[in-house]
Amino acid sequence: MTVTGNYPLVSAIVSIYNSEKFVRGKIEDLLNQTIFDRLEIIIVNSGSTQNEDSVIKEYMAKYSNIKYIRTEERETVYKAWNRGIRIATGKYITNANTDDRLKNDAFQILANELNRNSNIALVHADMYESNIPNLTFDEIQNGKIKIIPLFDYLVQLDRCLVYSQPMWRNSLHTTDNIWFKDELKICGDHDFEIKISQKYKIKHLPIVLGVFYVDKKKSNISLNNLKVVEQEKTDMTKEYIIDYVNSLDETALMILKSKFELSTKIPIIFLRGKNIVQIKINPRIHRFTHEFVYYVTALIHDRLGEKDKAIRCCKKLLKNKNSKRVSELMQCLVSTEK
Repeated sequence: MTVTGNYPLVSAIVSIYNSEKFVRGKIEDLLNQTIFDRLEIIIVNSGSTQNEDSVIKEYMAKYSNIKYIRTEERETVYKAWNRGIRIATGKYITNANTDDRLKNDAFQILANELNRNSNIALVHADMYESNIPNLTFDEIQNGKIKIIPLFDYLVQLDRCLVYSQPMWRNSLHTTDNIWFKDELKICGDHDFEIKISQKYKIKHLPIVLGVFYVDKKKSNISLNNLKVVEQEKTDMTKEYIIDYVNSLDETALMILKSKFELSTKIPIIFLRGKNIVQIKINPRIHRFTHEFVYYVTALIHDRLGEKDKAIRCCKKLLKNKNSKRVSELMQCLVSTEK
């Protein structure tokens, strides 16, 4: 199916910071998109200390559909994306990370999916992983595929289910006023997608449309300090999880309790091993982290007025793993029990 509509169809937001070795390859990657003639490229230079300017201006002299913003100070990637989105005129938006690469018809496939399905707000696909910088999609050979679990709202509260190359409707910003949280450093896209899925559908295409670059030295912001990533994720999802548990009717609450409470009775070391085995058998099925299972179970006990069980659940988890939100919940339970 051929993409139809008025130009521009897609606005690609490219946030750069010290990305000189990637920026030319990124722009060339976008130039090679089959819908480049209907693509708007918005580059946001977030206070980079390298010389991306000369490369960008070289391309701007040749192509009128490239817009360029430069800030004097470094911003979070999400603040940079919001800045770019505010001047975007495309029907659809996508973030185009400087070190990632795309299949040449990736934008066309994603845009076609949104065109065909008015009830879908965001679409995304599988991708290869590569530790070779600037490796194009056509150059990758037998790449490792980043497997994405099937979508479920509760699963999304435990982990991000949309990876680095989604496409979504501009109307989410202009009509629904859903934006990225400027202050988040790593999990802003996860937060954004949770907000979307509270109101609209998100669709995953089980086809490979891109390459996700993983630096061997773990320079990727989402990989260089996993403890920081985990903490921001648990802090960010805390209120969403509480709201979810409180929103369940009695039947749904008891079903979830039955499902999760059983796992809290299994020693954590065995639960961890069970999850590893099951993920290998079917990587599309998400296995909840034990911290998440214990936190949700404690919240359920609390809602049912079973504070003693909630406290015991928290204590059991904290003997094996540090968890800020579980610790805070236990302190709250203990104080209200007195």
